[in-house]
Amino acid sequence: MGTPSMRRSDRVSLTVLLEASGTDSSGQEFKDTTRTLLINRGGAVIILERELKAEQEIQIRRQAGADTQKTVPARVVGEFGRQKDGRLYGIEILDPEGDFWKIEFPPITESTEAVARMLLQCGYCKNREVTYLNELELRGFETNRGIARHCKTCGVPSIWTQAPHEDEKKRSLRAARGKSAKEADEIPGGEEQRSRQRMRIKTRLTACIRQPESDDELAVCEDISPIGMCFRSRRRYDTKAMIQVAVPYSPDAANIFLPAHVVYSEEIPRAGLFRHGVEYRRVGPRAL
Repeated sequence: MGTPSMRRSDRVSLTVLLEASGTDSSGQEFKDTTRTLLINRGGAVIILERELKAEQEIQIRRQAGADTQKTVPARVVGEFGRQKDGRLYGIEILDPEGDFWKIEFPPITESTEAVARMLLQCGYCKNREVTYLNELELRGFETNRGIARHCKTCGVPSIWTQAPHEDEKKRSLRAARGKSAKEADEIPGGEEQRSRQRMRIKTRLTACIRQPESDDELAVCEDISPIGMCFRSRRRYDTKAMIQVAVPYSPDAANIFLPAHVVYSEEIPRAGLFRHGVEYRRVGPRAL
C-alpha cells in the first residue's frame, strides 16, 4: 500500500471478509478465504497463508454484502510481514469502477482540520463513509455513541454509528436465517411491512415542527425511519396538514427541514400531549 496512487485516502482498520484466488509462487492454483486488516480507497492489507510474488495478479471477492458475486482483479504490492495465521500482503485493486468496498472516502486533503476521523454508517441503509469530525461533533459522539447526519442515499437525516467489522460467525447466522426470510417473502405484502419495521428506530431526539403562520415548535421524536417519523407535542396538527420537520434538531447548528404531511393525530390525555405520525414528501430527485 505504499504507491502514491494508493495514498489518496485514509487507511481504515477494518475486517472485511474476502475470498482470494489465483496461482501462488509455486505455480499451484488456490482459492482461499482471507480478511483485510487495513483498507483504503484503492487497496488493502490482507492475510494469507500462501506465498505470493510482488506484482503478480490475484482475484478477490467479497464474502458478505450485496456484491458477493462480483470478482475483481488485484495486484500484489508486496509482503509486509507475518502473523501466526499467515503472511501480510499489500494489494492494489485493479477495478476501474473503484467502489469495491462500498465506502465513501473523502479527498484526503479535507482532513487537515479534523479533530477525529471515523468510519461511520447510516442507521437505516448502512451506507458507510469516512467522516471527519470537528470538536463539537466529537463531543456529541462521545456522549451518544453516534451523530446526526444527513444521508445522501436515504435522502433524510439519520443517526450514524461506528461501522462494525465483518464477522464469519455472524455471516453464517445470516445465511441460515436467509431460508426463513425467503419463505416469509411469499406472504403478500410481507416484505414491505418487514422492511418498514426494520428501518424504524426508536429514539428520543428533539424535532422542530414548522408550519406557515405559526411559531416553530420543539417536539420529542419517538421513532424515525427513511419515510417518516412519529413525534409528541403540545400542539395538535390536523391529519393531512402540511408541515416541515427537522430531526435531529439543534438550535446551535445547521438543520435540514423536510416537507411532510401528517398521517395521523391522536390525543395522549394523561400527558396533555398529542402523538402525530408524519410521512416525508418527495419533491424531486435526491440531491447528491
